[in-house]
Amino acid sequence: MNPRTAVVVVTRDSTRYLPETLASIAAQDSPADLHIAIDDHSTDATRELLTSAGFAVELATSPATDITTRIAHNFLQGLRRAQSAGADIVILGDHDDIWHPPRISHQVGILERNPAAAMMASNGFFIDEHGVAIAGTLRDTFPVPADFSSWSGRKQWAYALRYSLATGGASALRPARLTDWSVPSGWLHDRWWSLKALRAGGLILDETPVIDYRLSEGQQVGLSTGDQDNPRRWFAMKARRSGRTLLRTRDLTRLI
Repeated sequence: MNPRTAVVVVTRDSTRYLPETLASIAAQDSPADLHIAIDDHSTDATRELLTSAGFAVELATSPATDITTRIAHNFLQGLRRAQSAGADIVILGDHDDIWHPPRISHQVGILERNPAAAMMASNGFFIDEHGVAIAGTLRDTFPVPADFSSWSGRKQWAYALRYSLATGGASALRPARLTDWSVPSGWLHDRWWSLKALRAGGLILDETPVIDYRLSEGQQVGLSTGDQDNPRRWFAMKARRSGRTLLRTRDLTRLI
């Protein structure tokens, strides 16, 4: 029996890039069964675009005022909606990326061959705001050692606490594998979920690019990532937000 699949996209005033994203989702060689969007109260034509593309659109309900927590809440809302609709596998998407045609079939196939997996984090190429290719990939930005899968759980955990392993827009989830997908305040969903999945022995790190990941000025904030060799300022912001230690210790104890 084939798994029931759902696409979950989060939007807010996304009309500039959303049509390309929706077209790439519609062009999948293995279409999803459900298409769900959580829209954060857009004032442009975002919801109309989503509806015309066959998405079930739900307004975001998060009360959070900081952008990190709010984004995490929105993706969690989408995941829960997909799970309540009976989805076995959920494919996450940002509003501005371009999906490669085999993305869904590739990720679903690997998850089906790994029934204990809770999360799969794939790779992606970079494009600029005009859709022109930029050198590098997501995995180049946040590299994973080639022998990571052979490491002890303790060594993997130590590495994951220091380095990001997953980017939400290139990830897929199996909701039933974890009982609690809630995200603590201040965490991005992909960072927290990858840590939870790793602790449960259910994280797959995939080198195959499944999207073109768009880098635009609105995403990028200038900071150094320190030990992570990061040429993209947007990822510097992400790494900084994921690395606050004192405020996160309490949250991490939930995973140990």
